[in-house]
Amino acid sequence: MTEQQPPVPAPARGPANEPGPAAGPDRYAVAHVDEQIQLPDWMRQVGTEQPLDRTERRRLAWGRHRGKLLVGVVALGAVALLGATVTVVRTVVDGVRTATPSTPSPSPSPGPVSSAGAHRDYFAGTPAAGFAVGEQGIQLPTARPTGPFSAAQVRTALDTTRRALIESRLSTVMLYGNYTPFLTVLAEDAREDLSPAFADARFQHFATRLDRSFRWKKEIRVAGKVDYEATENADGIRVLAVTTRFSWVYAFERLAGEAPPEADLVVVRDTVVWYLPHPDDVSPSARGLWLGSAEAVTWNAECGLLREEGFLDVAPWVSDGNQVGPSRGVPLTEVFDPEQAAHVPGSC
Repeated sequence: MTEQQPPVPAPARGPANEPGPAAGPDRYAVAHVDEQIQLPDWMRQVGTEQPLDRTERRRLAWGRHRGKLLVGVVALGAVALLGATVTVVRTVVDGVRTATPSTPSPSPSPGPVSSAGAHRDYFAGTPAAGFAVGEQGIQLPTARPTGPFSAAQVRTALDTTRRALIESRLSTVMLYGNYTPFLTVLAEDAREDLSPAFADARFQHFATRLDRSFRWKKEIRVAGKVDYEATENADGIRVLAVTTRFSWVYAFERLAGEAPPEADLVVVRDTVVWYLPHPDDVSPSARGLWLGSAEAVTWNAECGLLREEGFLDVAPWVSDGNQVGPSRGVPLTEVFDPEQAAHVPGSC
């Protein structure tokens, strides 16, 4: 049987919740202050306003609007900085544009300049003045089906022939001694057959090379025409024969003396037959362009240098009182005409 503890009596409370004599501090009692709280005069006044001076009004206005004002000030500062940057950059750019360089860049001369300082046209006063410049003078006929060759095969033959003419007579690579680009235009087997021609002067009939003459003016005038026909070669192989007849006019700067305008020009008139064999008649290594035949007449050149080494250079001008020009009385139209295959006075 469990022994029960007697109940604990609740603490006695007096009136107004004051603790009894034996009880400790009452935590429910409300703290009180005997001394009366003194309020400032302005809190006891009813319906009165305290006027603000100018400094306080500015302080209150700044407190209400300082966020907006800070944003505005920052924005204005950014705009001012950007404007100053643009102004500085524009000033620098304008200074660069208008500044005079300490070492001016040389401007290319629009044409040859004579010893007197005037620009000179080396072809003026000769038939070559009406010739086209460089490869623009190589115009091809319309490609049409011919014999066993389709129009596409004819076009290929004409385009390849044009490339061969450019590489052989106009390219500075060939003019200064490198004939490899020309050979790559030909059929593989044709390269082996034609390479030995560059070991002597035989190449002069279909190609032009210079002795690195500083007198050569880097402009060539060209006139001529291109024809083609289907035929067979001596071995009975069907070929498209492309015949080219052209006048190639090279200009040189003479060292001294007065001479007629044609005295500074060398004219090479050549007739070359190019073959494109039918692909069904030859092996793959023989397909492509071949050189069938070539002949050339060169006028007003150093014939000794041309015959011995194949190099092109202008003949020296010598006036003996009777010589009226390098043509020696032959009409210049005949000298420059690509259709004229015969030798004329002054030619090699």
